[in-house]
Amino acid sequence: MGRRSYLEGVKERARRALSKPSPYGPDVDIARFAPASGDADLGDPRVVSRAAEVGVNLRGASRGFYYQVDSVVKMYRSLVPGLEIMRIDEAIEERWDEIEPYLWRAVAPDTDKYTALVALRGMGGYFIRVRRGVRVELPIQACFFLTGGAQLLHNIVVLEPGAEATVVTGCTAMRERPGLHVGITEVFVGEGARVVDIMVHSWGRAMHVRPRTGVVVEHGGSYASLYINMSRVETLQTMPRVRLVGEGSRAYTASIVLGLGSSVLDVGSLVELGGCGASAQNIGRAVARDSSSVVSRLAVVGAAPGTRGYVECSGLMLSPSASIEAVPALRALVEDSELFHEASIGRLRDEDIAYLVSKGLSRREAIAMLVRGFVEIDLGFLTPQVREGLRRTLDMLAERSL
Repeated sequence: MGRRSYLEGVKERARRALSKPSPYGPDVDIARFAPASGDADLGDPRVVSRAAEVGVNLRGASRGFYYQVDSVVKMYRSLVPGLEIMRIDEAIEERWDEIEPYLWRAVAPDTDKYTALVALRGMGGYFIRVRRGVRVELPIQACFFLTGGAQLLHNIVVLEPGAEATVVTGCTAMRERPGLHVGITEVFVGEGARVVDIMVHSWGRAMHVRPRTGVVVEHGGSYASLYINMSRVETLQTMPRVRLVGEGSRAYTASIVLGLGSSVLDVGSLVELGGCGASAQNIGRAVARDSSSVVSRLAVVGAAPGTRGYVECSGLMLSPSASIEAVPALRALVEDSELFHEASIGRLRDEDIAYLVSKGLSRREAIAMLVRGFVEIDLGFLTPQVREGLRRTLDMLAERSL
C-alpha cells in the first residue's frame, strides 16, 4: 500500500476513536492540552539532574541517544555501525518501505482516544533499528522532557534476527504545570533477538500520563521490560500488550510503581503466549502512600501448547487512607498450558521496624530499607552499568516513599 493511502487510513480510524475512552483508569479531557514550546536547554544543570533521576546520563557513555523536549527533537545519533536512530517522521518520509511493516502494527491507532490523538497530532518520537546479528553493548538512551501542555510521541524499536540491545527511556517533567504525556511504543523482536526495554517515569503532580505499548516477539526471541514510576502524578494508566508469537519465545515484564499524594495509578501488562513452548513472567510491585490509589492488572494468556506463564502481584500499604487493588488474571485457551499466579497486599510489620531500630537505624531508615527490599526484583538480566543505575533509582524510590 502506498504511503499516502496508508496514513490516510490510519487517520480515518483515529478520527472515529477520538471520543473512545480507555477501558481502564480515569478519563481525561484531551482537548484541554495544546503542544508546548520545547524551550528547555539540555545543558541546564536542572535538566541534567532530572534526567539522571530517570536513569539517563546526558553526559555518560552510550552507543546511541535520542533527546526530546515537549514536541521538539533536540538531538539524536547512533555511534556504532548496525544501529540506526532516526526521528519517526524522518523514517516515514525517507524510508517508507522499511518502516511501513511496523507502523501502527503492534498498537492500533483506534485503541482509544489517546492513541487516536497521537495518530492525528503526534509530534516526535524515534525509530530505532538494530541490524541482523549486531550486539549493542552499552545502552541506547532516550529521554523525553515535558514542560507542560501535550507531548504526543510515537516510538518504534526493531531488533532484526540475532540482534541484541538495551534501550533505556527516561521521561520527566521540568515544571509543575498541567500536562498530558501520551507515548506510543511499538517493539518488534526478530528471530533469536534479545532486547531489554527499561522505562522510568518521574512526573509532576499535575500530569496525566498514558503510555501505550505493543510488543511482538518472534521464534526464539527474548523481551525483558521494566517500568518504574517514582513520583507523584495526577493520573497514570498503562496496559502494555506483549505477543509471543514465535516458538520458544520468552518475556519477562516487571512494573514498580509508587503512589503518592492523591495520585490515581492503573498499571498492568498483558502477555499472550501464542508460540509453542513460549514462556513469560509478569511481575508487579505497588507501594501506596497518603491518599493514592493503585490498581495493578497483570494477565497471561496461554494460547499454544507447551506454554508456561507466571503472574505475581504484590502491594505494600504505607497509609490507612491509600488503596491498592491487585487483579491477577490467567486464561488458558489450550489444554497444554501451565499458568500460575500469586497475589498479596500488606503493610510493614511493626516487629520488623522495631528489629531494625534495635540495630541502630532510625525509624525512617528502617522503613526505607524495608520498602527497598519490597521493590527488589531480579536484575540479573541487565548489564552491570544499567543494573547499578537502576539500583540507585530504586534507592531513590524507597526514600520518596517516606
